[in-house]
Amino acid sequence: MHEDFPFITDILSQPEGVRNAIRGYDPEAMSALAARWQAGEFDRVILTGMGSSFFAAYAAWVRLAQAGLPAVWVDASELNSYAAGLINSRTLLWMISNSGKIIEMTRLLRRREELGSPFILANTNYPDSPLGLAADLIVPIHTGNDITLATRSYLGTLAVTQLMAFSLAGKDVDGDMEDLRTTADGLETYLADLDWHIQELDSALGEVKKLAIVGRGASYATALEGALCFKEGPKLYVEGLTTGQFWHGAVEMAGPDFTLLALEGEEQTSKEDEFLAAKAAGLGMKVFWAANETSALLPTIVLPRNRGIGRTLAEIVPIQLISINVGKQTGYRPGDFVHLTRTVNTKKEEFPG
Repeated sequence: MHEDFPFITDILSQPEGVRNAIRGYDPEAMSALAARWQAGEFDRVILTGMGSSFFAAYAAWVRLAQAGLPAVWVDASELNSYAAGLINSRTLLWMISNSGKIIEMTRLLRRREELGSPFILANTNYPDSPLGLAADLIVPIHTGNDITLATRSYLGTLAVTQLMAFSLAGKDVDGDMEDLRTTADGLETYLADLDWHIQELDSALGEVKKLAIVGRGASYATALEGALCFKEGPKLYVEGLTTGQFWHGAVEMAGPDFTLLALEGEEQTSKEDEFLAAKAAGLGMKVFWAANETSALLPTIVLPRNRGIGRTLAEIVPIQLISINVGKQTGYRPGDFVHLTRTVNTKKEEFPG
């Protein structure tokens, strides 16, 4: 039924993509680097990327921050210009790119010596890419490229980079890897009823005219990536915000034409965010709570079964399905690009270097 819809093919490939990412991850690959960190060889970690890779890196930044590591999350275009002064010889520069050849990455690599010759830690699906070849340590994503929008590569990056962050902080990740395996199984079960879920979500949300996605902690990565999914897919402008950011301005948009998707996230902030989501519903907007269990306060989008750090992977899947329904409203099928190719690469430099 979906053979001619490449975006759905990508969505259905995600459980196996996650399994491949987990199978390919070797905790020992990070052990020597973790020892060098503990010995004081580095004074900071800078995580960088663009688009989906950059958004996935936010979850890894959260894990580093929770462990007390001095980490900075800044996109590669800013790192090439205004934030370049953050890089020095004691920087662990963590560069994440599915293709390994985007313009911003290759520019940084060309400036490596000028920037103090930082240690480069890389994630890519292509070890023979410019990024892969330049890296001091490469940890492949092992998902392969997506046909259309970032799907399995995004989930694989979320999985691998969170494991790496834990490993860098000296944490044993065996339990986290098992949590990700459980999540991959949950995704497979959920997607076995793909058509039913698409119809259920369409009935629940109805017409979507204005949309914001909010979350905290690692779930902020989902808010950002979810918003991008709508912009690239059905061509609906959607904002991804932290819950706090929403209440400092965007809440003024409240009204019957505004839809809010609030992500439960992890236990540390889930109760407060549920309360705030219910408060937003009282302002007249359509509010949906994306969580592992049904809320007594709000209409709930129940996530695919997940565990631990797998939550960030599970959160994005219903959003992908909602974007298909919104595409029927806007007239744009997700995965059909208008202005972009899949990779903004170095084949054509559009701006002066």
